[in-house]
Amino acid sequence: MSGRTRLRNRFQLLAALLATVVQLPTVLWLCWLTRTPLPAVAALLISRPYLRQLRSPWHTTAPALSTYLALGWWAACLVFDVLMGPAALAVHLGVSWGVAWGLAGALSLALGVDTVLGAPRLRKHVVRIEGLAPELEGYRIGQISDVHCGPHAPEARVSSWVARLNALDLDLVTVTGDLITQGASHVEAVARALGGLRAKDGAFACMGNHDYFTDGEHLVRELEKRGVSVLRNRGVVVNREGARLYVAGVDDTWTSRDDVARALANRPEGVPAVLLAHDPNLFPQAQARAVELTLSGHTHGGQLGVPGVRRLSLARFVSRWTAGLYRQGRSWLYVNRGAGTTGPPARLGAPAELAVITLRRA
Repeated sequence: MSGRTRLRNRFQLLAALLATVVQLPTVLWLCWLTRTPLPAVAALLISRPYLRQLRSPWHTTAPALSTYLALGWWAACLVFDVLMGPAALAVHLGVSWGVAWGLAGALSLALGVDTVLGAPRLRKHVVRIEGLAPELEGYRIGQISDVHCGPHAPEARVSSWVARLNALDLDLVTVTGDLITQGASHVEAVARALGGLRAKDGAFACMGNHDYFTDGEHLVRELEKRGVSVLRNRGVVVNREGARLYVAGVDDTWTSRDDVARALANRPEGVPAVLLAHDPNLFPQAQARAVELTLSGHTHGGQLGVPGVRRLSLARFVSRWTAGLYRQGRSWLYVNRGAGTTGPPARLGAPAELAVITLRRA
């Protein structure tokens, strides 16, 4: 069995499991409410075409109606699942079912509007690095991750995120993987949008697992053609007034293309390193090689969780580093929650974000 076939099977299984878990409470409640199995039949009819499409995600050329129906239905189910508990509690405390579900519906609508139309939050962090050259004091690195250009993040929306980063007049800008969701139809669109990134020392990207659900080489060519340097197990030296910074990128872990040692092989001695690694599970390897800062994504911060409670996050099934800034010894890791979504087009407790990391001397 080829690596791509194993990846496809794993992706299909994960999607099917998530679809089942997400829909089950809603479908059971609707079946109870209607006293018929029709909601279960309808859920199957909505989900089946999209799940069948995932057998060949690399060859998808355009989002079909089944994509919009399935993802929209799953998002509605997720919101229902999250709000069903509070609604039941309200009823238990004496609130009528009508009022409880009216409030739940209003919250659902607000969540949907915020996900589809809301802008990612801008998160700013300071990372202190020992031995940082004075010329790099205050050096600002922008990060956009998990764009997932597709039906719910079209080119125009991605371009609006790019414009927000450009307005910050950054020193360096990075893209940490999962530029598209799947299929070939959005490759050129996302490349055009991200090709608009501007920073004093350039734009750099690494590949994510979703980027190989299509022709990854085509994506790399389109990005490079538009001025975004894609770092696949390699690095470059950035010079600023005589001071140097090593910027490296690691390739995708899902398809076993990652090689941290190779990415850092040409790092000059004593030069601080910034490593772009879509998968935060590569952080221990980066720390072992004394990488000062690793920028990751992949987890979406769980995408759906309990607001304010990071421990109750679906991201924990993916990585122990779920979202935000971490430090181990002299090495830092920032896990970006991402700007886009995958699967259900909804977020709860894990807002979309753009990030700016400012380097300071320790």
